[in-house]
Amino acid sequence: MNRLLILLVLFSGASIAQDSHPIMESKWWVNAGSFLAERSFKASADATVDGIDREFDFEGSLGLKDEPNVFMAELGWQFGKKWGAALQYFRSSRKGSRTIDESFDWQGNTYDIGAMLEAETSIDITRVFFARQFFDNGPHQLRLGVGVHWLELGATVAGQATLDDQTTEFRRSSASASLPIPNIGAWYRYSSNDRWLWSARVDWLDATVDTYSGGIWNASGGVNYRIWDHVGIGANYQFFQIAGGLKEDNWKGDITTTFQGPYLYVSGFW
Repeated sequence: MNRLLILLVLFSGASIAQDSHPIMESKWWVNAGSFLAERSFKASADATVDGIDREFDFEGSLGLKDEPNVFMAELGWQFGKKWGAALQYFRSSRKGSRTIDESFDWQGNTYDIGAMLEAETSIDITRVFFARQFFDNGPHQLRLGVGVHWLELGATVAGQATLDDQTTEFRRSSASASLPIPNIGAWYRYSSNDRWLWSARVDWLDATVDTYSGGIWNASGGVNYRIWDHVGIGANYQFFQIAGGLKEDNWKGDITTTFQGPYLYVSGFW
């Protein structure tokens, strides 16, 4: 009788293990794919425009164009029974050229009306999140934690600049800024069987942190389907938004940006 009970327990335990997607119990997992984002991005910096000190909107004034897709990658690590971490990265840039209809002075160079300028802006976002598991009931998992979004902003303008009110010379002006933005968040997973995994995640902050003042949202939700033992495919809807002011030595101005759209990826877990 005792042997029968032991066999029943072992069998039921094996059944439970097989009823969950492998990511639920994996020590490592990785996603890599394409973020098909619609992007609203305004990056501006303090400048002198037509003799008036105000912010200059690079993208609106210079007609920059989006990259159609954004590469995104994620890495997860379960380093304890209740503790895990996730690392996410993506980069987006815009390039364009335009003949300007207003003069402006930026980074020590003056660009006059009628100058043909080439410009580029970029934003790199790296997200690190540490979470503790607070709820694990069969197919459900809930984790709460803290994280940091590391933002790297860059802007470059190149064209004929007036040097001494008479002569002109090709000049390139650049500015950049890097800042960490801490946040709090939640991470939920649900697995109905060993093939399907549903997940949702949200990070949030609205505060003044060092040289940055404003708010950040990062949220996603979607599904992963296991096609082989250690390989799956997935689709998430990703939303990222940051809006605020920046006061660094090399960049004083505003950033208002939103990325939203589907993220299609291939995943591995082991």
